[in-house]
Amino acid sequence: MTARAGGPALQDGEAVIFDHVPSLRAFQLTALGMLGLTLLPVAAFAAVFPDSFWPAVPVFVTCMILLQERFRLGRHRAWITAQRIILQEGEEVAMTVVDRAEPRGTGVRVSCHGGARRGLRLSYVRDRPALAQAINTAAAEAS
Repeated sequence: MTARAGGPALQDGEAVIFDHVPSLRAFQLTALGMLGLTLLPVAAFAAVFPDSFWPAVPVFVTCMILLQERFRLGRHRAWITAQRIILQEGEEVAMTVVDRAEPRGTGVRVSCHGGARRGLRLSYVRDRPALAQAINTAAAEAS
């Protein structure tokens, strides 16, 4: 096993083909969408409770969720190699169980077969088509 500076421990002959670092811009787009959707419950709360603080509750909850997600943004980092997908938290998925990767929203959804896991979502991707193509190419070569 060889270790890279700031990266995961790699096996002999293994190289990182895509280093997925979560994009702050993609996170901001997600945050704007969530805040936009929060306006619906705010309007409903304002209609039902016009003289109270309750219309502010949905905005407060959404802001707390977004604040927590922003501070934990680095947990979405992943390294793509020809043999596996290595997540920041130490979990890894072998390329031999990957069916396909497709861009969804601000991330990439990776479908797996077999009993390995249901699937994997890589969130806040700057270049979704490039990441999906890198995973699909590596999975095709590993099969």
